[in-house]
Amino acid sequence: MKLFFDVLIFLLLAPVLFIFAYQNGYLDAYVPEDAVPADPFIRAELTQATSGSDLSRRIDKALDAGNFDDATMYADIADYMGATIEPGTAARLAREKTLTSTAMRNTGSFFEGFVTGEGSDTASFMGAITSDLTVIGDVRDIGSEGTKLINGQEYSQFVLGLSVVGLAATTATIATGGGALPAKIGVSLIKISKKAGTLTIRFTRDLTRMLGEAVNFERLGRTLKEVNLTDSAATRHAIADYANGVSMARLTPVFKDVAALEKSVGPAETVRLLKYVENGDDLAHITKMSGKLGTKTRGIIELTGKTSLRAFKTVANLILWAAGWAWALIAAVGAGFVGSLRRRFRRRRAA
Repeated sequence: MKLFFDVLIFLLLAPVLFIFAYQNGYLDAYVPEDAVPADPFIRAELTQATSGSDLSRRIDKALDAGNFDDATMYADIADYMGATIEPGTAARLAREKTLTSTAMRNTGSFFEGFVTGEGSDTASFMGAITSDLTVIGDVRDIGSEGTKLINGQEYSQFVLGLSVVGLAATTATIATGGGALPAKIGVSLIKISKKAGTLTIRFTRDLTRMLGEAVNFERLGRTLKEVNLTDSAATRHAIADYANGVSMARLTPVFKDVAALEKSVGPAETVRLLKYVENGDDLAHITKMSGKLGTKTRGIIELTGKTSLRAFKTVANLILWAAGWAWALIAAVGAGFVGSLRRRFRRRRAA
């Protein structure tokens, strides 16, 4: 009997000790991060952070504000964690998903994003990216910020530098048969994020330093003075020639990580998630997290405060997960016991 209890205690403590060691980095050299599945830990923490009624309230609030993307995100989180959305909220969300409602939302938003390079939802961000991919957005921003530069006015070195780098990426994309397209998408999304105000101060500072190394703004100013910036075609050709000398070696890895994030969650969520990025490591963690959780990523970050998959893998969440299974087992056994008693009672009555 003592051996039985010793084995039982070992089986109970072994997972706890393993996660404790993993959580504190003692097993980093031996256990790959992907070897420990994140989903059970994430679901365990979500059960403490929210509930079906809370998510229903969040969905209704998002729909009231016209934030359909947020409403869908919270509904997806409810499905992920097995929570039940209130019937009225579910019906309201289903109405908003109809083809007519979706088309009405998306059409105007797309053209708004295409013309202004800014946006607030998926369709408008897609419009902004499309205008950049056709170099219209880059030329528009070079004309706007470049005019301020040559007139001695305050201008955005960040947006102007990104636009020049964007044209350089466009040239590289054509030259490589599309191989540089992820970098071009990354440029566009960072520019849109800056306009949307979702780039952190620290990440903006790091990118601005890299842009300063890539783009010679003094030489750029001289180039712009020789061009009629109201002539889009002339501006494009002049800057395209200048952009051939732009060095993108340090910027390209960042742009590719942003493009990978976009592939997992879409343009709108990428822009919104960048508000959690302070440096390259943060970007890598959130990109990996989005590869697992998709468009639920931002909502889970907001609910839990965790910005990496590893942050969920804790002893506390292991205990919560185990307690959930134990409660389910007890409930199943209890239900079986009650059912057995009822059947006995019925047989005795029948006898």
